[in-house]
Amino acid sequence: MPNGLITINVPSTSRLPDNAQWTNRFKIHSSTSNRVYTVAQNKTGRFFGCSCKGWIFNKHCKHLQSLGIPGNYQKVQVSIGPRPTLAFAPANA
Repeated sequence: MPNGLITINVPSTSRLPDNAQWTNRFKIHSSTSNRVYTVAQNKTGRFFGCSCKGWIFNKHCKHLQSLGIPGNYQKVQVSIGPRPTLAFAPANA
């Protein structure tokens, strides 16, 4: 794998279908409660977001951080390999 590329193994049971605004969608479970959040990549801006309050209000959250995904509207280049693998790197890397 090229340097700077991060791989996340996403179980097929966690993957979600695309919608009009988001792609590469999957569920992530909270480490501190029974909540389930959705992590996804914006189709036009190419940044990742999360459905948690941290990302909604601050555009950065511990869920993205724990996966090594940048927040704050940073564009990310994504390569989807044989499921359940999602590999990504900052778009400018």
